[in-house]
Amino acid sequence: MEILDLLNKNQMNFNIEATSQIEVIRAMAEMFLKDGVITDVDKYVDSVMEREKTGTTGVGEGIAIPHGKSDVVKTSSIAFAKLTNPVEWDALDGNKVSMVFMLSIPGRSESKEHLRVLSLLAQSLMDDDVIEALQIAKTKDDIINIFKDKEISK
Repeated sequence: MEILDLLNKNQMNFNIEATSQIEVIRAMAEMFLKDGVITDVDKYVDSVMEREKTGTTGVGEGIAIPHGKSDVVKTSSIAFAKLTNPVEWDALDGNKVSMVFMLSIPGRSESKEHLRVLSLLAQSLMDDDVIEALQIAKTKDDIINIFKDKEISK
């Protein structure tokens, strides 16, 4: 499974208005619900916030990769959001977050596949060219193409 297998245009939003980490996570969980990825927003948000307690998912450069493993997740997926105003995320570099990739992971999954996808995503986000492309991206196709180009260059 690759990043492009999980990244879905239906789960992208370039204008999330939120003032806190939990508001961002809830808004993105709503995208998952609307697209049939999860069955319960509250339970999924709880799983993501529980994961946040173990360590920040703010990886730096204004990016966070929150994720939750829950029985309310029907399928693995990645949602993407740009925030209209950066929010505090306790990121590793101390900066606020303005872009978020959120992963859904089925709770019954014993697979370590999500760890591999999370690792691939984190590696991609260490590339300055990818970060710059994400910052200037304006459309859902732009986001897809960034990761298409990344796979081609492997």
